[in-house]
Amino acid sequence: MRFEKLDLNLLVVLDALLEEQSVSIAAERLNLSQSGASAALSRLREFFEDDLLVSSGRTMTCTPRGEALIEPVKAALNLIRETIITPEQFNPATSDRTISIASIDAVTNVLLTEAVGLFSREAPNMRFKVLPLAEEPATMLPRGQADIIILIDYLADADLPKEFLFEEDFVAIAWDKNPLIEDELTSDLYAELGHVSVHLNHNVPGFDETALRRIGVNRNIEAFAPSFASVPRFVIKTNRIAMIHRRLATQVSSTLPIRLYELPFEFPKVREVVQWSAKNTNDEAVRWVVRRLQEIAKDLDY
Repeated sequence: MRFEKLDLNLLVVLDALLEEQSVSIAAERLNLSQSGASAALSRLREFFEDDLLVSSGRTMTCTPRGEALIEPVKAALNLIRETIITPEQFNPATSDRTISIASIDAVTNVLLTEAVGLFSREAPNMRFKVLPLAEEPATMLPRGQADIIILIDYLADADLPKEFLFEEDFVAIAWDKNPLIEDELTSDLYAELGHVSVHLNHNVPGFDETALRRIGVNRNIEAFAPSFASVPRFVIKTNRIAMIHRRLATQVSSTLPIRLYELPFEFPKVREVVQWSAKNTNDEAVRWVVRRLQEIAKDLDY
């Protein structure tokens, strides 16, 4: 079918090409031959009078025109999918849907690794893309950058649907040979020792930073780590300490030489929620994933 001289079938190919930035991967995703995907790219280049994708070493990158088309093409296909195509009854055992989930690495390590493993048995033909949260997490849903996001409750968009997942508290960690800490971490030591914190590039202060400020606790930050999962390696072989999620700390302590300490003050728990776009409220695949994430979260152990 053509619309204004554009073969609308090519939009599906264009979406895959721009997202994967690889002719071979896009072809595999769409069950096309590589030559068929290459031919479609040639026709798209002719229509848009632009290369759209260009070789960069062994990879391909989008041209500015290609980059500008990513979101409009995805939005157009989503609109067609949601308003014109009658959805089939969802069955996780047979569905071949792709669902993208964004979260911070602490949640990825303790929840999503477990979930995606279970999904491989319950929904063997589905694909799951686990993504990092953007600097402004709530923008990922309206922009179509993710189907589901997991984030701290107060960062969630109040206008979008959400469900509670789990609560998490924080502990202090230190190298297990830190000579300055004995059996417990005191308030004095907490204030005196250097700290490792996490810099996620979000436009709002981290939960730990905000909570510490509210309870009037100061810390001497000497190093910033790029992710929560990397924090333990920044305290090993140093006298520094750090605050991270208890479940993550427990998980990594089985393989790294770190020790967990209770915080020497009352510290609030963080509430993790799962959120999705309003347009996906009736999407049974998204709803199934949300329900399963809630069920799996209930069984998380410390």
